[in-house]
Amino acid sequence: MATVQEVARRAGVSLATVSRVQNGNTTVAAEIRERVHAAIIELGYRPNPMAQGLRKGRSNTVALVVGDLAQRHLFELTVNVQVALEDEGMDLLLFNQGHSSARLNDFLARAPTMALRGIVVATSDALPARVAPLLERIKAAGCTVLAVGQNLTHLGIPSVVYDEGEATTRSVQYLLEKGHRRIAYIGRIKGSAVGTERFKGYKAAMDAAGAFDPALVWDRTYRYAAGHDAVVQALDQGIAFTAIQAGSDEIAAGAMAALHDRGVHVPADVALVGFGDIELGSYLRPALTTVSSNAPLAARYVTGLLTHEQGDGSAPLTTITRSLVKRDSA
Repeated sequence: MATVQEVARRAGVSLATVSRVQNGNTTVAAEIRERVHAAIIELGYRPNPMAQGLRKGRSNTVALVVGDLAQRHLFELTVNVQVALEDEGMDLLLFNQGHSSARLNDFLARAPTMALRGIVVATSDALPARVAPLLERIKAAGCTVLAVGQNLTHLGIPSVVYDEGEATTRSVQYLLEKGHRRIAYIGRIKGSAVGTERFKGYKAAMDAAGAFDPALVWDRTYRYAAGHDAVVQALDQGIAFTAIQAGSDEIAAGAMAALHDRGVHVPADVALVGFGDIELGSYLRPALTTVSSNAPLAARYVTGLLTHEQGDGSAPLTTITRSLVKRDSA
């Protein structure tokens, strides 16, 4: 890859002149600008956006803080955000919180000194109160702060969210319309802002049908093993159910494995719906009915907010509608 030094030598100018041309400085003579542009094209030179940003006192690096990279939907969000940022000449710095509030606190405390262009908080975990002043310090340092996945507009932070509760309600209503009444819910509730919203949607649908039973609510992490263990425990306890609404596709996949191991057929004996539409779901057998995610759209909204900052200081809320992806498991 060509360097700026090579561009300067090819054009017969100084490094400072190349920099002025790249920055659109009109005081540089037209003939010299043409030579520099010709050298850039001939050498295939691409400016380093991070170095350019640092010379201006702020980098073009955006930090993406994910709650748990092991969750497939957050992995897919990360990939899409990276592509979207690169299309806008920005770089990605990934920080995996790992559901640790201490790790999140430490990163946010250091962030004002990192000359970041922006920070995108993508975690389902409920944020502790001590995070609010840290986010204010970051914004005061000239860094844009955004949220994906949960609504932080009450902290003055533009947020991109999904209609979690409404989507879960629609999904459970689909199961109810198919005649199911004993519908179990497996997913995080305690400590998860997003998980709580999904559970509220489930409960609203079940309450409306007069079918809610707390014995069918199993609070578990977003892991394959969690879904497997929850179903095994319920079967061992003799709890009757004919359908499962899982809080994630990972949970649903684990639940499907447990049902298979016990000779319970999906969907003939138990219908199963996941959440997140990860790639694996369409390759399970039966293919997993799930609730969509649309990570590419969320990534585009993020870059849009980063490149069109709100001059009036407002914190807009953008909501993405999830849809039910109907496959064979339900």
